[in-house]
Amino acid sequence: MEVTSLADSGAGTLREALGKGNNRRIVFKVGGTVKLRSRLSIRRKSFITIDGSTAPDPGITLQGHTLYIRGSHDIIVTHIRVRDSVSDGILVWDGSHNVVIDHCSVTDSADENINITEDTHDVTVSWCIIGDTRSNSFALKSKGMLIANFKKPAVTNVSLHHNLFVNLFQRSPQVSTAGLFDIRNNVIRDWGAYGIRMRQGAWGNIVNNVFDTKNNPEKAIILASDGISSAGALYIQGNQGPGTGDVNSLSTAPNPFSVASAVTEPAMETERKVLERVGALPRDAIDSLLVRRTP
Repeated sequence: MEVTSLADSGAGTLREALGKGNNRRIVFKVGGTVKLRSRLSIRRKSFITIDGSTAPDPGITLQGHTLYIRGSHDIIVTHIRVRDSVSDGILVWDGSHNVVIDHCSVTDSADENINITEDTHDVTVSWCIIGDTRSNSFALKSKGMLIANFKKPAVTNVSLHHNLFVNLFQRSPQVSTAGLFDIRNNVIRDWGAYGIRMRQGAWGNIVNNVFDTKNNPEKAIILASDGISSAGALYIQGNQGPGTGDVNSLSTAPNPFSVASAVTEPAMETERKVLERVGALPRDAIDSLLVRRTP
């Protein structure tokens, strides 16, 4: 189905396209910003692809509200920007599964930039920019990504690879659920309070990531150990930084956990590849700024 209008709703809009049936690829004949008046929902849908790579310059930006994926499966969102949401930037929840968020950019959300919660499983977030450009980002306690079950069955089988987390106060990501996670080949830089936090039984791999910050370098990875909130077994190897720090010494598992195959580069190659290729293309000024930003 073709999107031919940048209006919030009505004929030819993305909202209209998402209101139709299942089994569809949504492409764009227009490029620019959709100023959302309310959240944009994919609810109880299946086999839907939103392909922003098909848009002419300057690509597709959703501004002001959440891209909301609820109770849906086999969903792909690619080459989409989400800016200035009044809540979460992208929310994936309520049993959603087989979801891929790829080459997206999510910044300056009032709550999490990306939120994956409540019995969701088999989710991949890859080649995305998750960051904040606001001068008071740390005062606002900006948040990158929360993965949590909130008393529902555990969120599990989540892969985060080749993403840039940048200028966020916390949660790059925070994993608070007893599921399997694979966090590899990401660049995590310039945090305020901490980089990654794992707790409430979260287990899996943290492999070949690059950490770079001047703020709280000793808190690149926090493994909560306060009883009920303690992390599960974690294989932490091949990571670089921050500075002369060694996060790999935090590993609590002798061997990596088996996950679906993923391309893995040494950490020394990760930063170059991520900064070259990450985000919704073509990049806008915000993404260009975040990619160039250094601690």
